[in-house]
Amino acid sequence: MRKKKILLVEVIFILLLLTVLSGCQWFSDNPMFPRAKFIVTGEPTHLTPSEEERVVTVKFQPINKVGAVLSKCTIVYKKPDGTVIPSLTRSVALNLTIYDPNWTAVGALVADTEPASVTIEVLDMKTEGYLKSNKIPLVIAELTFSGEDLAGHPLELSTEVFVQAFEGLIKQDDITIYVHCSSPEGGDTCAAFGGEAYMVVDIKEPQLVSRVEYFINGKPAGSSTAPPFVSQQVSVASCEGIAQVVVYDIFGNYTVVTKEFEEKEEEEGGRKHSTSIRGVFL
Repeated sequence: MRKKKILLVEVIFILLLLTVLSGCQWFSDNPMFPRAKFIVTGEPTHLTPSEEERVVTVKFQPINKVGAVLSKCTIVYKKPDGTVIPSLTRSVALNLTIYDPNWTAVGALVADTEPASVTIEVLDMKTEGYLKSNKIPLVIAELTFSGEDLAGHPLELSTEVFVQAFEGLIKQDDITIYVHCSSPEGGDTCAAFGGEAYMVVDIKEPQLVSRVEYFINGKPAGSSTAPPFVSQQVSVASCEGIAQVVVYDIFGNYTVVTKEFEEKEEEEGGRKHSTSIRGVFL
């Protein structure tokens, strides 16, 4: 009989405990071990260097009544194939409390109706410089927020954003052409006797280049896949004509620059050559 009374007391205690938990609105989640749950969204979902602010605003919308405190955000950058770039991994310290603003139980925290949010810089100058110097056009930044929920459980929440290191890539204004035209040794000028010409191309961000093709007066003058970007020599009837380059970026897109060049005589080792460009796009 005594054992039955003890058992009855234990049952009543458990029921009272569950009632208390239910009053805290944790019962619907897990009566004994409630854990915070949130919907995590980040805006924008795609960052490029043209953005004035290269940041992501992450919002946390509670879906149960257990709040949380986030103490750290870890940013991991991955290539599209999943390969992690360890040198870019970094952490940001936080002190963000998130909870359901509609919870009005006794002792509950009070907040605005908007979900809690935090802004994280994702495309910083170091990251952009690394991606460009290593010709990595696109990465996925995984933002993991860690801390504890208000029931004392460890918590991790994640979201992802696409980061594009290049935009617009190679423009015409980024390309400068220098043509060198020389007459045969002992000759007068290219205009009188013809000669040979080649071009040197200066590109503002050569790490974005996959290939450069050269043309002088319509004649192919070779190609290059790495700096210095110098064409082969081709025979010309005169040192006036058209120089053209086709520059391919690392995505396979191309930019064409066509300019006129004209003779400007200068002495160099007894030979006359032309180095000037009439800077007009055709």
